Amino acid sequence: FLMAFGAALVWTNFAAWLYYEVLTGREPPNPFWADVPLFLQPVPMMAAAAMRPGSPQREQRFLLSTLNFLILLLWWVYLYMFLVYPNEYVVMDQGVYNTYYFSLFVVEFAVLMSVLGGMALVTGGAWRKIYWHLFGASALYLLSYQWLNAALNRNEYYSGSIYDVPGYAAICWLILIAVRARRVPSEKLAGTEKQREADVSGFLAVLAVLSLPVIGLWVLLLLPEASGLRPFRVTVTLIGIMLVAVCVFLRQMLLAREMTRLLGESKENLERLQLAQSQLLQQERLAGIGQLVSGVAHELNNPLTAVMGYSDLLKEEAKESEARQKLERLGTEARRMKRIIDNLISFARPLQNGRKPLDIATVVRDSLMLCEYQWKSAGIHFELNFASNLPRIAINEGQFKMVFVNLFTNAAQAVEQAPEKIVVVEGNLEAKKIVLRFRDTGPGFSDLDRVFDPFYSTKPIGQGTGLGLSMCYGTVREHNGNIYAQNLHPHGA
Repeated sequence: FLMAFGAALVWTNFAAWLYYEVLTGREPPNPFWADVPLFLQPVPMMAAAAMRPGSPQREQRFLLSTLNFLILLLWWVYLYMFLVYPNEYVVMDQGVYNTYYFSLFVVEFAVLMSVLGGMALVTGGAWRKIYWHLFGASALYLLSYQWLNAALNRNEYYSGSIYDVPGYAAICWLILIAVRARRVPSEKLAGTEKQREADVSGFLAVLAVLSLPVIGLWVLLLLPEASGLRPFRVTVTLIGIMLVAVCVFLRQMLLAREMTRLLGESKENLERLQLAQSQLLQQERLAGIGQLVSGVAHELNNPLTAVMGYSDLLKEEAKESEARQKLERLGTEARRMKRIIDNLISFARPLQNGRKPLDIATVVRDSLMLCEYQWKSAGIHFELNFASNLPRIAINEGQFKMVFVNLFTNAAQAVEQAPEKIVVVEGNLEAKKIVLRFRDTGPGFSDLDRVFDPFYSTKPIGQGTGLGLSMCYGTVREHNGNIYAQNLHPHGA
């Protein structure tokens, strides 16, 4: 957009010359109003180069770059009004006007070429070539302008003369750069962090702001009062300072807003880092507990196997039916204990990524067996109701046992103080999806929006980590499932 704006300023000057010399057959007036857009044409290109098109432009950065461009534009307009305009319309000194205009135009292009050359040195890849081509085209345009200006002073110039050829060549070069740049892959045009370190447009804007008071002091202290231009230039300087001050104020507001945003992001990143650190410590503790449980379970397995073997042997040798029944009951309970220990080992074993088709109802029952005795002693009744047509699904058994143990534990803790202590689990096939519902008769969730947040817990400090339901959510989502929490009326969840 900025490059197109600069081109529009050039074509405005060309169109004005075309109108006077070709359409009306008259010489352009002197001073000529179309000299103003021609003078300002390098400013948009200067701002475009300094904005580093290769770097991603967020909204805040784009607004800052726009304000920097406005400050640069105001500064060059101010210089034109300060040096050139008075000799054009106030005192009408054509010789001084030409000197200031052409000298300031050369300085303007020198600044533009310095920006382009500097950007070419600090960038790399495709952008380095683009900047060097822009540098070359700008240099050719400046040389052609000097040649054309010399022809004007000798009264040899007319539209369409040979003096226009280098200028048109420079313009065609700029157009060719734009056409060729569109064919470069976007990944080759992406800027790097190193290229985005220096804020060139901001630096130029700061220099422009600082120079205005210096120029104002020069007018007051060094410019002779007899020149007749002192009041006009003081007025122009004050207006320029006021307009630039407005842009600086807006720029500071944007910088303050950007600083607030960055501080907010830093705070969020720090909180996430602390949360990840806490989760890591908790996982290390759980891993240690898992190793301890696994070792104890293995130690219990050996004597339990002996108990099962001896109970079966004694049952075969027993002659009385009552003794046989007691030994059979002993063997049944021993096998139940072995199944609990096997589930405990599976639960404590380090989690594997492997999944295999399993009966979800069996996984739920095995998970309940791990914690059923603890809660049944508290008078809590568990009901399991599963449809007979539930298909097997590929899940990680160890991970889902942890999920179901957490859900059973949360439900049981919720009904501890309830008049009715009932936990119901239902499994059905709905729309070709397995749906499990864990219902309890407790008071319900106090904050449904935070149920699955890590470290959110309604228990007293020291009685819960707040990671259980968060872990459940992560495991279910990892298996492409969904998990929701809902309060029931008048109570329960």
